[in-house]
Amino acid sequence: MGSEFLVGDVGGTNVRFALASIDENKNIKLDKLSVLQTENWLYLEDAITDYLNDIGAKPKRAAIAFAGPVNKDDVSMTNGTWQFKQSELAPFLKMEEVKVLNDFCAKACSLPLLRDDQLLQIGGGEIEEYGNKIVVGPGTGIGIGALVSVGKKWKAIASEGGHIGFAPSGHLEKEIFKVFEKEYHRLSVEDLVAGRGLSHIYYALGVVNGHHNVKIHPAKINQKATEENDSDAIQTFKVFSGMLGCFASDMAGTFNATGGVYLTGGVIPKIKGFFLDSDFRKKFEENENLPFVKDIKTQLILEEQPALFGAAGYYSGMFL
Repeated sequence: MGSEFLVGDVGGTNVRFALASIDENKNIKLDKLSVLQTENWLYLEDAITDYLNDIGAKPKRAAIAFAGPVNKDDVSMTNGTWQFKQSELAPFLKMEEVKVLNDFCAKACSLPLLRDDQLLQIGGGEIEEYGNKIVVGPGTGIGIGALVSVGKKWKAIASEGGHIGFAPSGHLEKEIFKVFEKEYHRLSVEDLVAGRGLSHIYYALGVVNGHHNVKIHPAKINQKATEENDSDAIQTFKVFSGMLGCFASDMAGTFNATGGVYLTGGVIPKIKGFFLDSDFRKKFEENENLPFVKDIKTQLILEEQPALFGAAGYYSGMFL
């Protein structure tokens, strides 16, 4: 597959760089991984230049996963200040090619490249070899990416599915929904099934349970759950996981994701014990209007750098 090339994962808080290589079996190796603070540079080009100078490498190609829309030449970060022209990156960096991908398109591209030991199955289900796949990632917000089969290759598709309206499932979720009816003209999935959603759920459970909770940071909720055995904090994670199950099920139906549903993002690793003991899979299967989703495998991505794997996958020859 040729020599090493640069891969990057650019977000509003951190930027991750590594040198990647791919062998004849499509196995990806990441080397010289660095996790750096985005705010240390004004421009992506300078961050890349400093990283390559630090490791003493001069790759000829690069694939960069970027947290923002990349469908035009002018690219701006959704939650940050970096902006650039895609067409100017390769000449500035003296490279033959620099490919820029949306970050969740990159994560979607990682899906057929991840090994079994980089995944943890949640519940039952199976995978159709060339069935469509989706990746769902609750973090600061909630990201969605899809991988659609085209013959024996794949096409990655970005989605803003996290901004669809939230639909409560069951009595408790409906009570939580009512708490926010006056505050939100339109409650989206991202308002509840994301990092800030944990704060919202905890507050709403206080209203429902008569405990008068204030909105606190998710890390504080985690501390209350693990160290203080706080009932509302523990219930927050269980409710969140169930809501995620419903949303993942809806997205599986939307994209006909018979090739599997994959979970990533910053939230689940922090609440992993509560998540694995939750009703996620039960809620995923409960939609009677989408009976086929009961047969879809759901898996948690254990690999810590799926966007870098997916960016590297651009040079694997597997994607359109």
